Amino acid sequence: MPPRPLRTRDNQEVAFRYIACSDGPALQAFNAGLSEKTRARFLPHAYDDETVRKVLGRTEEGTDYAVVLLHENTIIGYAFLWNMKEPVPVLGIGITDAWQGEGLGEPLMQHLIDTAETEGRDGLILTTVPENERAFALYQKMGFLHTGDTENVAGDGRTVREFVMFLPLTPGAKPPAHDFRPPV
Repeated sequence: MPPRPLRTRDNQEVAFRYIACSDGPALQAFNAGLSEKTRARFLPHAYDDETVRKVLGRTEEGTDYAVVLLHENTIIGYAFLWNMKEPVPVLGIGITDAWQGEGLGEPLMQHLIDTAETEGRDGLILTTVPENERAFALYQKMGFLHTGDTENVAGDGRTVREFVMFLPLTPGAKPPAHDFRPPV
């Protein structure tokens, strides 16, 4: 089922749809519009033409699942489940600075969780930088457990220390050993 529009805290409607291969330039503009602070917290992959083409291709072929939030045809949020066919996909979510705190993160995450459950996944895993306290609180609220720390290779090539968080979706599910790095 396609995603339905979301509403902000002040009842603005935000479009919500599957990402398309034609979204490459808009996805690059999304990244360019993030503040340095947000970019330091959400940089899942590089945003050069070749990387964006490969990332979008992975979604088109079904390796990954990705959605975007749009306001007036501008991407204001980007979320994904990488390696969707694995028992435990990697969840990522980013929202532009101007739209953070508007109540979009929780329903966007719930959509990804519901999608993984519908697809029969055992759980979800994600990472977040320790300084991203709002995201950490949201992940905990959504049921994710802090299971350890990792050195993660961010999309710009930096190695950063991050918290690993796991959400079991089936009884007895355990977080897998995972080498965190961009998929392409």
